[in-house]
Amino acid sequence: MSPRRRLGGALRSLRWRLTLSYLGLIAVLLVGLGAFQYVELRSSLIGSRVSDRSFDLSTAERLYASSADAGLTDAQKVARLAGLVSQASGASVTVAVYGPGGARLLVRPAGADPPALDVSTFDTLVDQGSQRHEVVSSAAGDQLVAGFPLGTLSLRRTAAVIETAEPMVPIDNVLAGDLTLLLIGGATMLLLALIVGLILTGRTLLPLRRLTVTAGRLAGGDLRARTQLVPRSDEVGQLATAFDHMADRIEETFAAQRESEARVRRFIADASHELRTPVTALSGYIDVLRRGAAHDPATLSAALGSMSGEAERLRLLVVDLLTLARVDAQGGQAPEDLDLVEALGRLLDEGVPGMPDNVVRDFQGAPVTVRCDRTALTAIVRNLLVNACRYAPGARQLWSVRADAQRARIDAHDDGPGIPAADLPHVFERFYRGEKTRVRVEGGTGLGLAIVQGLARAQGGEAAITSSEGAGTTVTVWLPLAGPIRR
Repeated sequence: MSPRRRLGGALRSLRWRLTLSYLGLIAVLLVGLGAFQYVELRSSLIGSRVSDRSFDLSTAERLYASSADAGLTDAQKVARLAGLVSQASGASVTVAVYGPGGARLLVRPAGADPPALDVSTFDTLVDQGSQRHEVVSSAAGDQLVAGFPLGTLSLRRTAAVIETAEPMVPIDNVLAGDLTLLLIGGATMLLLALIVGLILTGRTLLPLRRLTVTAGRLAGGDLRARTQLVPRSDEVGQLATAFDHMADRIEETFAAQRESEARVRRFIADASHELRTPVTALSGYIDVLRRGAAHDPATLSAALGSMSGEAERLRLLVVDLLTLARVDAQGGQAPEDLDLVEALGRLLDEGVPGMPDNVVRDFQGAPVTVRCDRTALTAIVRNLLVNACRYAPGARQLWSVRADAQRARIDAHDDGPGIPAADLPHVFERFYRGEKTRVRVEGGTGLGLAIVQGLARAQGGEAAITSSEGAGTTVTVWLPLAGPIRR
C-alpha cells in the first residue's frame, strides 16, 4: 500500500480524526495566546522605551536646572537642553526641538533627519501637557517617535516640544526572538499533544476495536463471541454492555430458531410417518379389491370396513395436525367467560365412543368461571376422555373441578394400568407413544396430550400429569379464572 493510501486510511479512522480535531483546537488556542503575547510584549517594549526617553528628558532638565544659564538666550537654552537630552539618550536616538507654532528649531545629532512633527500634533502636546508616541515608517525603516512638551519646565516662557526618534530594530529583534521561541515551543507542544492524544485516544477507543473484532466474529458465525471488557460506566462501557446483551439475545434467538427448525423437521417426519400408515393400508385394500376380492361379499365387506377405519383414523390425524398448527400459530382464539362446571358437565354428558358408565363427577356446588376459548376447552376435555377410554378401557374415571388460587383446576383421573416412569417425562411430546402402545392396537397417534398442553398454554394455563404403574393416571389442567373466586 502506498504512503498516500496509508495516510488516507489513517485520516479516515476515528482515532486520528479525534486527535487531529483536538490538535486543531489546541493550535488555534496557541495562535491566539501567541498573538496576544506578541502584541502585549510589543506594547510593553515600546512603553518601556518611551519611559526611558521621558527619564532621559527629566535627567537632562535636572542637569540643565542645576547649571548656570545667566546671559543665555532662549535659543542657546534650547540648544543646551537638546544637547543634554541627546547625551542622556545615546547616539542611536535623534532629538529634535520644536518652538512656538511647531517650527523645528534644531536637531541633535546635527544632520539627522527624524520624522517631522506636524503642527496639529504640536498643538495637542502643548495643550494636553502629556507625551505622545507612535511608530512611523520612514526610508530608514520603522522608527519609534515620542513627543514631550516643555511648557511647564525650565523654559516655561516658551511653549516648546522635544521629539525623540529611534529605530525599531532592537524592539523588532526582541520580538523576532520571542516569536521564534513561540513557534518552536508551539510546534513542540503540538507534537507532544499529537503523541499523547494518539496514546489516549488509542486507549479510549480500545473497546471500540474490540467491538469491531467481536462483531466480525459474530458475523462469521461465532455466536459465543463477546467483548469481555472490564465493566465501565462511561458511554463506551455502556455500548459494550449493550453489545454483549445484544449478542446474548442473538445467540438465544439462533438457538431457539435451531430448536424450532429441529422441532419442525421432527414434526414433519413424524407426521409423514403417521400419514403414510393409513394411506398405505388404504392403497393395499384398494389393490386387493382390484384383484377380484370385490366379487366376494364377505371379503368386500371386511375390506370396506377396514378402509373405513383407516379413513377415520386418517381424518382424526389430520384434525389433530390442524389443531396443533393452530396452537403453534397462536391464532383463532376467542376467549370468553365460561362456567367450567357447566361446560365440563355438558361435555361429559355428550361423551366419546368407548366411554365407561362409571364416570364419577366431583364438582363444586358454585360455578367456577374461567376465561377461555370454548372450542379449545372442548378439544382439551375430549382429548382427555379419548385418552382415558383408549388406554384405560372400562376403568373408573373421576373428574373434578376446583378453584386453585387464581386459577381453575380440572383433574381427570382413571384407574387404569398407569404409565411407566420411563415414559412419563415424554408423554406431552408430539407423536410419542410408550412401549406398550407402539403396536397401535388402540389407534392412537401420540398427539392427544400434546394438544391438551398446547391448548392449555394458549389460554394462559398449564397441563401436568402424575401416574404410576398399577395405580392409575391423573391429568391436571389449569385455566385462568375470569374473576374473583366464588365459594
